[in-house]
Amino acid sequence: MQVLTDWPITHPEEAFKHLFTTNFPWLLQYIRQNSGNASDAEDIFQESLYAAWINLREGRFAGNMDQFNAYFRRICQNKWINQLNSAHRARTSYRDDFTGIEPAQDEDFAAEKSNDEGKLLRKCFNELGEKCKKVLGLFYYKKEPMSKIAEITGDTEESIKTIKYRCMQRLRKLYLENKAHGGI
Repeated sequence: MQVLTDWPITHPEEAFKHLFTTNFPWLLQYIRQNSGNASDAEDIFQESLYAAWINLREGRFAGNMDQFNAYFRRICQNKWINQLNSAHRARTSYRDDFTGIEPAQDEDFAAEKSNDEGKLLRKCFNELGEKCKKVLGLFYYKKEPMSKIAEITGDTEESIKTIKYRCMQRLRKLYLENKAHGGI
């Protein structure tokens, strides 16, 4: 058995080719069986490959090739499950954002209420940290895709998804707390 820690890192192309031919068909089948498509499989494979390679180079994994394949597949599974969960949370969060808003009785009241809620939302937004303001501003106001935001901030796209989710949770919490205490 070949021990990966002794594997020469000078030829990573061979390692990548082996990982692809051994694991991508399995990953494609796994993701298709779990609500995904080929494009999702390619994305997850790339993200998992990067994570596994970093862990290998930093000495966080030691073992033979069979153990590494199992380790790599586990990374793929975890990344896919995280992506499914974050997509589910995003849908749930979106619906939850409107649960406390009641329909207005007349147009003047509706406009006034909307203006007050806008002011409160801006106040809460300004209380967020700089990273949150930047990520949310780029995503919601400038309509930038996650990949572009990741490029701008120097983070990975997966990190940006997590950051955006957590920032929205903070903003929602601030908004609801401020609203419960009388607004602006």
